[in-house]
Amino acid sequence: MISKKLLHTIFKSLRWILTIAVVIVLIAVIVQRVSNNKVSFFGYGIYTIVSESMLPEYEIGDMFIAKKISEDDIRVGDDLVYIGKVDSYLDKVITHRVVRVDNMIHTKGINNTMEDPAISYDQVYGKVVAKLFLLSLFSKLMNNSIMFYLIVFIPFGILVFFDIKGIIKDKRALEARKKEEYEKRLREQEIIDLNNIPSESIQNVNCEVQNINNEEVSNYQIEENNIKEEE
Repeated sequence: MISKKLLHTIFKSLRWILTIAVVIVLIAVIVQRVSNNKVSFFGYGIYTIVSESMLPEYEIGDMFIAKKISEDDIRVGDDLVYIGKVDSYLDKVITHRVVRVDNMIHTKGINNTMEDPAISYDQVYGKVVAKLFLLSLFSKLMNNSIMFYLIVFIPFGILVFFDIKGIIKDKRALEARKKEEYEKRLREQEIIDLNNIPSESIQNVNCEVQNINNEEVSNYQIEENNIKEEE
């Protein structure tokens, strides 16, 4: 049986992974939208597939990294990310495969029957170098409302429950420690107070106790004598 501590550790790790993934996706999306995909970091950019033109290799929601390469390094079979400039491709970021290279670059979607309008090198953002499987999965889950609630909100709710439970437990433990420390200070104060009593006062108390004991003994003897006389 999995212990609560281990379960809490697992969910805490998942929360950190999800948080990091969300932050990376948000940064990527914000940078893409604000810059229209014109901003890259050290020649690398993150892009997302938004159509079925590259099936079956790339699905909608897949995220990948593209690297800026020189014109001489472009080869047939490379998947290029470029900005369209004509017809229905105008100002759209396209990710298609190179099918021919001459004085222009010719691309086509794997799932398309027709080639795209030819492009020049200055339209190319980069070549796909790596598919981001984790971010792709997360991106797809984010687009599916049912899976989003199952994968994100349910574990998050469980984590919140354990966090609240832990806070209550820690609060009770703190209160118990405070109470114990308070009682300890009281006991120490009582000992200090007893040690500070003057010796004369202690002697007086002892004398009073002795006098009371003597008086009780005398009264007992008197009562005993009276009983004998009556008999």
